[in-house]
Amino acid sequence: MRRILCIIGVAGIMVGQEKPAPKPGLPLKTERKLEFSTDEGTWLSVDVSRDGKTVLFDLLGDLYTVPITGGEAKAITTGLAFDSQAVYSPDGSRIAFVSDRSGSENIWIAKADGTDPKQLSRNQQGDFVSPSWTPDGEYVLVSRNNAGIGTHEIWMYHINGGAGVQVTKALPTPTTPREKRLNFLGAVASPDGKAFY
Repeated sequence: MRRILCIIGVAGIMVGQEKPAPKPGLPLKTERKLEFSTDEGTWLSVDVSRDGKTVLFDLLGDLYTVPITGGEAKAITTGLAFDSQAVYSPDGSRIAFVSDRSGSENIWIAKADGTDPKQLSRNQQGDFVSPSWTPDGEYVLVSRNNAGIGTHEIWMYHINGGAGVQVTKALPTPTTPREKRLNFLGAVASPDGKAFY
């Protein structure tokens, strides 16, 4: 059984006062802690390490590892940020995951133990889903939705940074009927890296 710690935050609203300049990171302050123990979860994203020995999963906005043979889960990310959908790199040394730790949802990478996190995308508003790696471990693929159009496009982000490359271009508009909008979700690169499925 693993003891889970949830931090509940409240965003402050100022009325009749000048807003301070926004600070990087989550604009939340912790108010109280909620602790409980559990040995199960739902709505989890799961990946297995390349050596087949470790399961990586998300639960309530934190990332955990547990031996594939069973045992106690170990938190590798914790705090106010909502981290999810983590996947191992092809060589197993890193993970890619979705997080709102910058103040809005973006794609991040870190070492496999959760240390040394690095933000890859710099989107101020949007939705990121289903990260995966290219076979060479140089790029992270992700489905990205911009500003409420309701359609995800595939994007590639290099692990050394940059603006990203949009792979698909469905080009919907707010007046495009929903049934005619293409939605690209869950792209995975072929073993030779020449195609995406």
